Amino acid sequence: MRQINSNPTLLNKFIILISASLKGFSQVILVDNAFSGFLILMGITLHSPFLGLMAFLSSIIGTLTAQYCGGDHSLIRAGIYSFNSVLSGMAAVLFLTGGNRWLIALIAAAIASLSMAILTKWIAKWGIPILTVPFVFITWIGLLVTYRTDVLHMDPGFVISSPARWNLQTEGTPTLLVGLIKGIGEVFIIDSLLTGSLILVGLFLAGWRFGVYAIIGTFVSWLAAYFMGVDAQSLNLGLYNYNAVLTIIAVSLVFDNKPEKTPLTGIVAATLTVPITAGLEFLLDPLGLPALTFPFILCTWLFIAARKLFPKI
Repeated sequence: MRQINSNPTLLNKFIILISASLKGFSQVILVDNAFSGFLILMGITLHSPFLGLMAFLSSIIGTLTAQYCGGDHSLIRAGIYSFNSVLSGMAAVLFLTGGNRWLIALIAAAIASLSMAILTKWIAKWGIPILTVPFVFITWIGLLVTYRTDVLHMDPGFVISSPARWNLQTEGTPTLLVGLIKGIGEVFIIDSLLTGSLILVGLFLAGWRFGVYAIIGTFVSWLAAYFMGVDAQSLNLGLYNYNAVLTIIAVSLVFDNKPEKTPLTGIVAATLTVPITAGLEFLLDPLGLPALTFPFILCTWLFIAARKLFPKI
């Protein structure tokens, strides 16, 4: 009888772990939905089975780290402590090389979870969402370490040129649909139409507004980048879209206070990510760092702060 009574408890713990880990994927796009997370995981895995495995393990590590350290149970179950772990683990796999990158990815995932817990306690009390701050700074620090140590090695395929040697590439034809879908996939640092499509389906699964706003965000940012003269390759890769997708969802749906005005506010915020991304890339290029989701963080913080002064927006 004791064995029979213990099994449901273990099963429940396992289900909670898997659900929280899947929500770690959906929380990247600001959605609390395990089924959406599963679709995203499938999109990543179909693009690269190894990357999908490491992303899932990173989410599990993030969840277990938060549980072991006594994190808030409701936040753990919602995947709040694991979505930065997903991105940090994936970045380690994509940007680094060597046989130990899987271990580095899992360590980064654990650090991201701890960082999220600490920042939530210190910063969130001021009404400032943490968003993807741990992922951005962990990835930046990891990439900088590759220049000074022999512990980490940057993938030779990941090279950022100096602004002094950079020239605008005018060749190529921008393709709107390709850029729109890939812009959604680039939220997870993946250049794939299939992955982007599955992420979009996951957004609609969470609610039609999430899907519609994501499409609007990637569309207006693509147009803004096009008319600003961004090169065709960047447009087709969606490199100026993914921050807009996250920003419009954050500003219009997640942190909104005036539903009747948030669509326009979200569109403005999404458009603003384009020049911010361009400026940050210029500043970070000499350090060999990508902008990642920092434009999304800055724009979201800007509009949340602005609403404290101007409530009608």
